[in-house]
Amino acid sequence: MDRPARTNGANGARSTGCSAGAVLVEETRAQASAAGLVDVVLEAKSEYVASMVTWNDPLYARIVARLPEGTHPADFITSLDVSARKPR
Repeated sequence: MDRPARTNGANGARSTGCSAGAVLVEETRAQASAAGLVDVVLEAKSEYVASMVTWNDPLYARIVARLPEGTHPADFITSLDVSARKPR
């Protein structure tokens, strides 16, 4: 993928879906580090976003309709599992 994937940030608005306020994956890493966390591991789960096609969600359908032909939301956004630890 040649585009940076985004993940949901802390400032998302409910009315615009879970990708509102999204930040780049590396911004998520930087935010965790800035918060003092170490051993930050980010695991992208694009398959979660891809599975949303079966949900019949009107917002998802509007997003898909506006994407460039031949692309899917998972080409641009991802869900992340984030793990880290706070040093003693």
